[in-house]
Amino acid sequence: MSNNVLSGTRVLVAAATLLLAACTGSDNNLGGGTVLTAEATAPNTTTTVPVTARTFPATTATLPATATLPTTTALPATTATTVAPARDGLAVFDFAATQVAVGTSIEGRPITADRYGTPGGRRILVIGVIHGDEDAGVAIVDELRQRDVPDGVELWLIESMNPDGQAAQIRQNANRVDLNRNFPHEWGVIGEPGNSQYAGTGPASEPETQAMVNLITQLRPDMTIWYHQDANLIIPSTGRDGRVRARYAELSGLPMAECCGGGGVYTGIAATWARVELKQTSDAVPFIVELPGGDLTAEQVDAHTTAVLTIAAEG
Repeated sequence: MSNNVLSGTRVLVAAATLLLAACTGSDNNLGGGTVLTAEATAPNTTTTVPVTARTFPATTATLPATATLPTTTALPATTATTVAPARDGLAVFDFAATQVAVGTSIEGRPITADRYGTPGGRRILVIGVIHGDEDAGVAIVDELRQRDVPDGVELWLIESMNPDGQAAQIRQNANRVDLNRNFPHEWGVIGEPGNSQYAGTGPASEPETQAMVNLITQLRPDMTIWYHQDANLIIPSTGRDGRVRARYAELSGLPMAECCGGGGVYTGIAATWARVELKQTSDAVPFIVELPGGDLTAEQVDAHTTAVLTIAAEG
């Protein structure tokens, strides 16, 4: 072979080598493309950021749920409990009021106490009726409403603690219970419904009795007067109790005398219960005034009204 042919052959081989190298460079470029493809996944990675970011609204969306703080506005309910609760299911009284709803009778009639005189003064409680058919004391209560109360006296008036019996003109309440045998001190079984002194099913079984026990326990009057008929007397006593009774008798014209030995049973008596209850904390004077039978004359009403106001002022 001539040198020219060999030279041409070497040229061809060199050209082929160059061509092969060029082809190999294309693969490297494809490899680079795969790198780019790998880098192209970066957008996919970065697109997950918004996905992650979307979880924040979901988290913050729970804030309103955790915003239970407004439920602490239950404070009004708490402040409502500052109202004095009932004691044993009975009312707690506001003695700053001029009228107190003491309770309700069996037939739904109200029992109320009205205040007159000096707030915070010596407390005097007058009950016009306990036995429904002994209601002459109402006239004294009505007259007391019209009179000037002495300075330093806080006068409380209850027309009737037995409005059902008064309406029916019977001794007992609507359950046929003698309320003056139903008070808790030394209560005892007396008779049965229909008996004039039937004492009820237990001590203070009647709503009228419960109401008066609740009132007197809270009010704690210095003097309490219960009007009855028709023995026309005041039973004597000793100490301050005896002095106050004697003064009332002097002013009203009633005699001082023992009472009622005619076979009655005297347990669960209102005035006796009040004396035992109130003497625990003071030298209180609860007592019974036995008025004459029938209606009182104007002179008698005036005398008893004056007696009440006088002993209230004198103490």
